[in-house]
Amino acid sequence: MKTRIILFIAALLSVLYSCKDADEFQNVIYFTGTENSPVLKISIEEPTDLGISVRASAITKNDINVTVAVNEALVDKYNKENGTNYKTLSTDIYSISNTNLQIKAGKYISEPLKLSIKSLNEFTDEDIYCVPMEIKNVQGGDFPVLDASRIIYLVINKTIITKAADLSGNYFKVDFENKDLGKGDLSAVNELTMEARIYVDRFQTTNPFISTIMGLEENFLLRIGDVTIDNNQLQLAGGGYPVTSVNGLSANAWTHVAVTYDGSLIKLYVNGELESYVEAPRGPINLTGLDGDRKFYIGQTALYGRYLYGKVSEVRVWTKALTKEEIQNGICAVSPTSDGLLAYWKFNSAKSDTELNVVPDLTGNGYHAKGIRNVSWVEGVRCP
Repeated sequence: MKTRIILFIAALLSVLYSCKDADEFQNVIYFTGTENSPVLKISIEEPTDLGISVRASAITKNDINVTVAVNEALVDKYNKENGTNYKTLSTDIYSISNTNLQIKAGKYISEPLKLSIKSLNEFTDEDIYCVPMEIKNVQGGDFPVLDASRIIYLVINKTIITKAADLSGNYFKVDFENKDLGKGDLSAVNELTMEARIYVDRFQTTNPFISTIMGLEENFLLRIGDVTIDNNQLQLAGGGYPVTSVNGLSANAWTHVAVTYDGSLIKLYVNGELESYVEAPRGPINLTGLDGDRKFYIGQTALYGRYLYGKVSEVRVWTKALTKEEIQNGICAVSPTSDGLLAYWKFNSAKSDTELNVVPDLTGNGYHAKGIRNVSWVEGVRCP
């Protein structure tokens, strides 16, 4: 069993308090690692031990005994307050070595308790689990509990190891114009999100320096580069309201990119963080495309090529504007039955042995992505 002791160096309490002199300073007790956020995110791929400790903001004169406990009711409360959908982790899956921690006199940190994840059998690719631990009681000394750090939320997900599609010499068309499929007429979509995990082997080096990720040419197109920006900057183009990322993307690294439109704002996200946005009162988006062949493509544009040289995984289109939290929580996987999910291509397998160029839409809506040739797969892709 792999052991990972999660012990963080505390920030100076002057960061937490604006004190003018020592008389105004109050020493406190809190969970190690919660100085900036009560949430500790952990990815695991095998049974794992996690070390959790408490600490004081100064060396203690007496032994301080701290009682902690898991409080599963806090999961629902956290979800409601933060727009997340974390699941409680069954107590059959984990155990805790000790709930009584002690900060010895002359010290400022306790020995860690051990939270053991005994099995990953309950974990699914799309779910994220939360174990909230709370300081219940403190005895000895006169250090109160820092309220903002009374609870630590251990947010745990399973590392996914899968395949991805190599886009070198390949691209995919999606028949959103087909009214006989899933959601019928998609010519006036009021809200939209497009997202994907991409691995760029190289950015375009010839004019117009564009690498296409997905979307509709001259309408709503997520791409990288242009003649007026760097060839590694993410951009949403088309529809009269372009928006470009502040920072460039990195080659030879897996990156999650997303664009949302809520009817008034277009926002770009990179790895779940907001990069840039623009006011865009453009009205509904026509997912069926414009005239001719300007339809929805993945890995190229309809008219000009502008291929993406790299790999792709976890491509999705939603008929709603995802929040930052929803994007962050779904980087590696989501449930195919998620509300508002129009199409979902994992890009880890072909539709069938007789359709090796087709990547299935997992939502059941029938918007399969059809490549111009059989898909080449890349093994051993990890997320996160």
